[in-house]
Amino acid sequence: MSRVPRRAHLAALLAVAPLAACAASQSHGHATAAGMPCSEAARVAQGALLRLGYQTDTVDAPKPGAPGRAVGVKNTGWSMATPEPGSQYTATVTMTCSNQGAEFDAVTDEPLPASLTFKSDFATVIAQVASRRVTRPHLAERPETGLVIDVEPLRGSAAAAEFGADLSAAGVTPVRLKIDNRTDRTYVFDGERVQLVTQEGERAAPLALDRVGTLTGPAQAAAREKRIAEGEIAPGVVRSGFLYFPASTYRRATLVLIDRETEEEEGFSVEF
Repeated sequence: MSRVPRRAHLAALLAVAPLAACAASQSHGHATAAGMPCSEAARVAQGALLRLGYQTDTVDAPKPGAPGRAVGVKNTGWSMATPEPGSQYTATVTMTCSNQGAEFDAVTDEPLPASLTFKSDFATVIAQVASRRVTRPHLAERPETGLVIDVEPLRGSAAAAEFGADLSAAGVTPVRLKIDNRTDRTYVFDGERVQLVTQEGERAAPLALDRVGTLTGPAQAAAREKRIAEGEIAPGVVRSGFLYFPASTYRRATLVLIDRETEEEEGFSVEF
């Protein structure tokens, strides 16, 4: 049995030590957000970095099949206690999105003990930022005429607040629709002419109320009561309510309205 020379053994240890130190200096965090679209994941990642003390340097939004990345930097100097440049650390969040929602994988080179806080707080901060409801800015001048259509999928806490239960956990995504007829024409609305497009490009049709009732259980009555009414939408009428789709992450809605007088179809597309 041959023995390894002591000098060679020490050389191997010295070669491994920097690699181990490098790995030990990084801290990782992971979080998931069911039902979150790609368009929202970048905002959430940026907000999480800010809450963790990192100023956002670059943000590349994810796309289905193409991860995004948010990079933040933190400088420990220039405070009352340290009025001079300090060490600079970097945190990187990689975002991936699919029909299931968004996933966030983070890494920072900040050393202990701060890296332990980063690791333990990352998922909590992602959830906090994601729970903040983002309202679309109101235009200074809304169109005085025309058809104004809003479509908004609800998930998680927003769905629970509306229906008293998390419908997404039961396999249902409730989608709020609002159709404001600011024209002098009457249109006919049919819920079956509404389709949603998932993050991965698949089309989905509304679920039948019987199927919704089977899936939602105690929330069945609320789902039935809040379903949007079909039929004619006269000039000056605002029609609003919900349709229900298979649970997924959606990025666009398409719908068709029919001019009652001419029987012509008018198509609309709404991005989320």
